[in-house]
Amino acid sequence: MNLYVGTSGYSYKEWKGTFYPRELPDRQMLHYYAGHFRAVEINNTFYRMPKVSVLETWASQVPAEFKFVLKAPQRITHVQRLQNADDSLSYLLEVAGTLKDRLGPLLFQLLLA
Repeated sequence: MNLYVGTSGYSYKEWKGTFYPRELPDRQMLHYYAGHFRAVEINNTFYRMPKVSVLETWASQVPAEFKFVLKAPQRITHVQRLQNADDSLSYLLEVAGTLKDRLGPLLFQLLLA
């Protein structure tokens, strides 16, 4: 069995001095995190569509076996409510493919009301 343990996000300044060394620069948080966990849920993709350049940067900072769980953008889940979302979903899948083997599950948080 292959388990991937991680947290919801990694970029928390409040973790400095407890999990992260206090003097660790913010730009090194992901690299440090990936030395302790094998996966992370990325929440900022819920608020904005991901960009290839950002995903490439993230992928370059983690080991090959690390997995990113991308939260589907609210444009798809809450605005479009999965209706007529072909273009948005195609874009998400294309950009997420940038992560290659580092891409874990895509998380869809649906608004049911």
